[in-house]
Amino acid sequence: MKLLEQHIGRSVATSVFAVVVVLSSVAMLIGVAGEFDIIGTANYTIFTSLKLMLLLLPDRIYMFFPLAVLLGSILGLGALAKSSELVVIRAAGVSVFRIVLAVMKTALILMVIDFVIGEVIAPPALQYSTQQRVKALSKDISLNTQYGLWARDANTYIHVQRADNQGKLFNVYLYSYDDKHELQQILYAKTADYDGEEWQLTDIEKTDISFEKISISKIPSMQWKTLLDPDIVSIVTFDPSKLSIWKLVSYISYLNDNGLDTAQYELAFWSKIMMPFTIAAMVLLAVPYILGSLRHTSIGQQIVIGFLTGLIFFIANRLLGQMSIVYSFPPVLGASLPTLLVFVGAFFMFRRNT
Repeated sequence: MKLLEQHIGRSVATSVFAVVVVLSSVAMLIGVAGEFDIIGTANYTIFTSLKLMLLLLPDRIYMFFPLAVLLGSILGLGALAKSSELVVIRAAGVSVFRIVLAVMKTALILMVIDFVIGEVIAPPALQYSTQQRVKALSKDISLNTQYGLWARDANTYIHVQRADNQGKLFNVYLYSYDDKHELQQILYAKTADYDGEEWQLTDIEKTDISFEKISISKIPSMQWKTLLDPDIVSIVTFDPSKLSIWKLVSYISYLNDNGLDTAQYELAFWSKIMMPFTIAAMVLLAVPYILGSLRHTSIGQQIVIGFLTGLIFFIANRLLGQMSIVYSFPPVLGASLPTLLVFVGAFFMFRRNT
């Protein structure tokens, strides 16, 4: 029985990894094609684009991994069904439960792989790629985003503690130095908004430093001319879904302590928590096909069925997640409901085909 489980698991895993390779290749081609309009800008070359696309691959794989698992499971089990191996296995007295168990053991391995990619590999690779992208696109500004957003604009060092997905900046510090590298001024602004041409700072505290004295003044608002444009801010502003689980926990705690809205980040957190269960649901959903009409369908039909199912899940997952934010119901429900529906769908397919 152990050999049969290994054979079934190997067939599913091989097909999943083949699908991952195909989807990764397509993602690479689409990514590079989308960069053609900026290739040649500053130091951004075709080789830079290829390097950055490779760094983005772990994040892309994590994003489409449930779809890859579903397609790979259908193709792997479909190949066994078409070669009548599953018929022989059932005729030998192996129950449906044992077949499901063999498939779920493979799903467990896939969960671990997906977790490592999404939580260990993808976030630092994505962060490094964004930094390299900014450096290649801008000759006059340097950035570091490990601790908030740090930037250098001529003799001014910029520190932004937080930036939202709309490009608005919070807690902005400007440290101005003279040519002798002596600190001349510290400017703190509670927020910064881009009006289409320049940044507008609000709730400002200005500290002027000299050998004679240190003076502090309050300014309601002022314009801020800088090379730090919204496009660069959008590059270094992380989507919540791209952060690792432990960073999301830390950031949610920070937002709660400051009385800020956490719904979007809680949704991202619960979506990541649900990802292993989503993979298990996708693998389980593929099993009923081998008990029904899968032996009589072509490879093309299998791919179409799997792709459409995965696409519907992706749309439902995003839609219900955003609805949880708009209509203020618990983010855990918005993140978990699509996966629960897949489990329910798999259950009813089992009942129909067994």
